[in-house]
Amino acid sequence: MEKAIDLADKNNFEEAENELAYYFTSPQIDWLLYHFKTSPELALRYKLIKLAYQDTLEKRYYSVVPLLLIIIDGIVNDISKCKGFFTDSTELTAWDSIAAHSSGLSSIRDIFNTTRKKTNDDEIFLPFRNGILHGRDLKYDNKYVVGKCWCTLFAIFDWKQALQKQKDNPPIPEKKITLRESLSELKKTINDYQKHKVSLNQLMKEIKEWKPRQISQSEIKVEDFKKFSPEKEVENLLKNWQNKNYGKIAEQKYYFIAKDVSLRKEAGKVRFELTDKELKEYEIISIKDEAPAISVIKVKIKYKYNNVYLEKEISLRMICKTKNGQTAINGQENIVWSFITGFMYNLYS
Repeated sequence: MEKAIDLADKNNFEEAENELAYYFTSPQIDWLLYHFKTSPELALRYKLIKLAYQDTLEKRYYSVVPLLLIIIDGIVNDISKCKGFFTDSTELTAWDSIAAHSSGLSSIRDIFNTTRKKTNDDEIFLPFRNGILHGRDLKYDNKYVVGKCWCTLFAIFDWKQALQKQKDNPPIPEKKITLRESLSELKKTINDYQKHKVSLNQLMKEIKEWKPRQISQSEIKVEDFKKFSPEKEVENLLKNWQNKNYGKIAEQKYYFIAKDVSLRKEAGKVRFELTDKELKEYEIISIKDEAPAISVIKVKIKYKYNNVYLEKEISLRMICKTKNGQTAINGQENIVWSFITGFMYNLYS
């Protein structure tokens, strides 16, 4: 937000919007999704929300937008008990909430509800609900529309939290603390903020300086693969397949609901898909960085299935995080890469 505001202050509005569109369609929103489980209305739809998130990372924007619009309307309907997000009479304000300020969600709803009477084949950059769901706006599948839908969903969550806070936590008299306690608390707050600021500034600096790679087949040298690179993880994945190490492959998968995963069960799923497919040869033929945390590695494989030798090109979409699950950037040390493309489900022919 700070970077986007700084760009806007310099009249670089297009670049500022690109920053926000990238953020709200990137793995960086992953940690925000877990908070949804604290709200019954959002938790009820958590499976659909995670599917929308998976489609976002895999750039199936055409499916993300209608799904998020449906989720948004249903959540607000449950919260208000009778009216959805797109109903003009739904009260979307709450005390002490930026998202639910009178210039916030209510204004967003007005944009979503813009009348769309004619079929439009030009690309749109705002989530015009009526045009999209009624089949009038045909080119809505881009990161700007998707990002604004996600941003709205997070704002609705903030609105719900503010409503709950008003209901469950009426103001209580503040406990008086001594001057020494006050100074100690202030010092801790400043120290915590400074540490966070340094970490955030470093991350933003690295993102700004980061440059994508696009490496062709002729330039690829396996012996030059770095330890914490996506291509090295793909090489490890393929070796695990050759060695029938299904447990290791299960550990290498990216899980959209990590807390609920049984690696033993996942290893069984991998075994079921790969046990009758024997990888004979492989060659990494291209490496393309799509974002600071996402790379696509193309591999030519030769494998045996039902006593028949098959050749295929597969694309492995790799995503990275730090070991404690925070945002990471391609090129950093001690990061973890996982694959999110279901390559193993397309090996039957």
